[in-house]
Amino acid sequence: MISGAHRTYTPVYRDDIQLSDEQIVSRYIGVEEFPCVIRSPLRDDDKTPSFSFFYYGDKLFWKDFGTGEKGNAVGLMAKLWKVTYDEALLKIKLDDSCQIPRFSLIRRYKGKIHVTSKSTISVKVRAWREWDKDYWQSYGISLKFCKWCNVYPISHAFFTKEIDGKPQTITVPMDKYAYAYFEWKDGKESIKLYQPFSSSMKWLSKHDQSVWDLWKQAFKWADEKSDDAVIITSSRKDAMCLWENLKIPAMSLQGEGYIPKPQVMQQVISRFKNVYLWYDNDFKHKDDNPGQDNAQKIIIEYPSIRNICIPTLFQCKDPSDFVKKYGVQALRDLWYSSK
Repeated sequence: MISGAHRTYTPVYRDDIQLSDEQIVSRYIGVEEFPCVIRSPLRDDDKTPSFSFFYYGDKLFWKDFGTGEKGNAVGLMAKLWKVTYDEALLKIKLDDSCQIPRFSLIRRYKGKIHVTSKSTISVKVRAWREWDKDYWQSYGISLKFCKWCNVYPISHAFFTKEIDGKPQTITVPMDKYAYAYFEWKDGKESIKLYQPFSSSMKWLSKHDQSVWDLWKQAFKWADEKSDDAVIITSSRKDAMCLWENLKIPAMSLQGEGYIPKPQVMQQVISRFKNVYLWYDNDFKHKDDNPGQDNAQKIIIEYPSIRNICIPTLFQCKDPSDFVKKYGVQALRDLWYSSK
């Protein structure tokens, strides 16, 4: 035992931790394939991937080519958390024994998470990184606006459900690019997870079809700014893109396949003089264009709403992709020419 004025603890050694170096890196950094090169988790200014995981013999190591630093998995965690090597070992051991299930349990559920009405989702929010800024700014969306829209980067998701009458929690490390969308309806929090580059779990949601993304923000903005226009679109990212770049409040349903309830649409039409619908244009499938098919159903039901559609010649399905390809000014020009 080591005694001090304020604490007593037992030293932790690497052999005390059952996780492999690969499992440690995957848990805290989100990397799952080795060897690889990624953007440095230690430097926000690493715009071009210059951080390498490699093997020397059968051991995993890393090197940051921007600084020349290198080491093993525990050393990386120590630098990332700004603690000593021994303190990093202690945290990993405590996480493994008390807070986070074994990696084998995580792998067993990867890509097979089923969220039901009886299950819950919670997340661990991490700090914003430079790569987050680059990602959202590619759609003309600032981090300040992300925060205002209750969008946050996350490192882990926790799924709790009853199994054999007992609550069990599965912890899943999220991708490098992973975000949580928060909404509140009838006083209850609802979370939607978004991993834009994931092949197995891009979306996971507790939102039901009655939840409108950015509903409260849009009405609050309209009241404060005396705004009489609103755009309805099919995704939160598109709503954020349109709102920030056109300075017009926008909100979205949980998908372009949902037809809004009459009583809800009546609230929108009675509050906003000018209501616009901006759904996807799936130009690649002329005979199967669900975004525009459903837009037409809504327009027929509510003829005062005006439909905005990206012309096929631009080869872009939605507003956020349009901004990424052509820029913010092009979106503004398209908007004013379409009104």
